[in-house]
Amino acid sequence: MQSPDPQAELVVPSRTADAEQPIAMRDAQRIADRIGQDEAAADEARQRYRSEVLPSLTPDERVRPWLREGEVVHATREHALLEGAPNSGEPARDGGLYLTNQRLLHVDARPHLGQWALEEFEEMVAALERLLLVRLRDGSDLVLETDGPRRLRVELATAVRTARGAAAG
Repeated sequence: MQSPDPQAELVVPSRTADAEQPIAMRDAQRIADRIGQDEAAADEARQRYRSEVLPSLTPDERVRPWLREGEVVHATREHALLEGAPNSGEPARDGGLYLTNQRLLHVDARPHLGQWALEEFEEMVAALERLLLVRLRDGSDLVLETDGPRRLRVELATAVRTARGAAAG
């Protein structure tokens, strides 16, 4: 009895222009595409929030127990990987991200709540698919990896400006 030819059932994918590119190039192009879409969404949000307020969203079950009286959710991200400061030794945590009129909240599966008052943030920088949030008052910073970091930066900057304006007036 002859053994089957191992090459006989080998399926060779069709060679398209995308398949001929090295994997790293395809991934880089996909990242560049997402960044371009995020830039466009951030530009649109920047224009919109010059004349409109941030939307009020219905809080989901994950964040509802953590909200304070009068706290309004303005933006959410289903998944956000939260990293502490570089070399902090803290493991990254995945969870839901919630921007409110008072705080930025990160609720992970434990449930564990990370919370930061809007007034704490001094600088925000988007790089690739991450948002670096610098809190100069206590010398720490946060890194968030999430969908739409540039749009989130605009939403967060708008909430911070609104919160600071309310505190001053």
